Amino acid sequence: MPKKQHSYPIFMGDVVNSSDYDGEVLSKGLKELVESTNKKFGKAILSPLTITLGDEFQGILSSVSSGIDLLFHLEEELLKTEPDFKLHYVLLLGEIETEINPDIAYEMMGKGLTEARKMLSSKKRNRKRFRFKLQNKEQTEQLSRIFEVLDTIILNWKKEDYPLILDMINNDNNSEVGELHDKNRDQIWKRRKTLMINEYNLLKDFINTYIK
Repeated sequence: MPKKQHSYPIFMGDVVNSSDYDGEVLSKGLKELVESTNKKFGKAILSPLTITLGDEFQGILSSVSSGIDLLFHLEEELLKTEPDFKLHYVLLLGEIETEINPDIAYEMMGKGLTEARKMLSSKKRNRKRFRFKLQNKEQTEQLSRIFEVLDTIILNWKKEDYPLILDMINNDNNSEVGELHDKNRDQIWKRRKTLMINEYNLLKDFINTYIK
């Protein structure tokens, strides 16, 4: 009797240029990031994010929209914790032939996992940080384009601005943000424009609406 095959949202990630960083510091930072994400999104995760190699992790989710939520959470959590590294991501809707392990993302097999890992490990020069493969080809292409634009904004942010950026993302009141950073309302307005915070939030809102 053939094995039953089901499609699940598979979420994978790894550290960009991981060999450039101290292994112990990198491992600690990635472990804390994965643990906090599992804790926050427990109900949306079928098999928890698990570090499979020193700089890679994977998990199985309940929905594609949960994958989008995880992407934004991880990117904004990196603004909060301020590590030096960035992440690559793959979100793929694919087949898993074995039972889903609810305790750890190991001991599972399927074409979807194989394909997601192949996408994650791609060494192409123009490799994108955010990669998708969903059932709908048009949706896959649109998400890829939008996240490429979004990443252009993110990669222009400097580490010393991360606390300010995170506060501006979460609060559109320039006076209140200014009080937190010893700046006046006009200064925050200018920084918001320069750092393209409104554009980031507009793209984020559009993606969340588009994928649900």
